[in-house]
Amino acid sequence: MWMPPLDDAWQGKVQFYELLFGTWTVYILLVLMWERVLKAPLEEWRYVLLTFFGAGAFWVNHYWLKAPPPIWLILINLYTVFFVTAWWVIGMRGRQRSFGWKVAALLGSVVFTVSFIFFEQIARIGVERWGMHEFCFMTLSFFGFWWLILWRRKQPPVNPA
Repeated sequence: MWMPPLDDAWQGKVQFYELLFGTWTVYILLVLMWERVLKAPLEEWRYVLLTFFGAGAFWVNHYWLKAPPPIWLILINLYTVFFVTAWWVIGMRGRQRSFGWKVAALLGSVVFTVSFIFFEQIARIGVERWGMHEFCFMTLSFFGFWWLILWRRKQPPVNPA
């Protein structure tokens, strides 16, 4: 398989603590969006997979953000198509819902993405502007994931409709 060479100069300014902080916080938003706004709960593995795929954008940004435009545009557009398709297949396919609900659910992928970036930026701003150490965001994330696991551990099985 052909793959262009990776150049360290292409890497974007993204740090692991940003990804970790953004992941657990956006997971909460994802659950609340599907369960309270769309009123269509998903099975837990679906929330996990959507969050995992959302985090994949971090990976693309880390290694390719400053790549020459043709490479960057191709990769980010391919990943965007992949993510929206995965969102549809994992969360929406097979549901007998109104057209308006489907539009709202699909727009949820944009809300999810923007929120993920927002939460990552909170961590970045905390370190770069507020003078917090990245250890603070790693610690918050440790306890955030712990709380998240306790919160979601006893959810009843979902029958997606």
